Amino acid sequence: MPQVTDADVHLVAQPRIDTVVTEFQSEARRLRSDYAGFAWIGDEPDAESGMMGQDYQHRTVDSQLFLPDTHWYNGDALDDAEVQVTVGLVQVPGTGRGTQGLVGAIAEPEVNFFEHPDNAGGVGVCLGLRGEIWSNVGLSYRVTVVSNPDAIVRVGETE
Repeated sequence: MPQVTDADVHLVAQPRIDTVVTEFQSEARRLRSDYAGFAWIGDEPDAESGMMGQDYQHRTVDSQLFLPDTHWYNGDALDDAEVQVTVGLVQVPGTGRGTQGLVGAIAEPEVNFFEHPDNAGGVGVCLGLRGEIWSNVGLSYRVTVVSNPDAIVRVGETE
């Protein structure tokens, strides 16, 4: 599994929302799980100001990040699952001149399912981020997984 290169990534999850929905054409019951939060890349924001540091340097990002509140799924039961991912830029730190710095790019965010790192059974949701950045970056993410409710091996933890 790829790891972050040259940059730390800090995930801060928002509450996961689980909803049972009915599929439009088949009327089958489906579980919709919405995972959302922030990924702070390179630095975490200051607790008082909310701003990120101005440590400008070129960083390569290549990472698969287990979402902290992921459900653990039976991988064989995910063949008809539908997954959607959205990533948006939240914050780019300012420069000493009061302007915004260089960003770079986070290309093609993706979602993959990987086995539990401690062999506890099941596969979890991983957010894949890759790209090149020239500063600290804050991203918001939202991942939606629609699957058969029976695909859940273990319900994900929440804070």
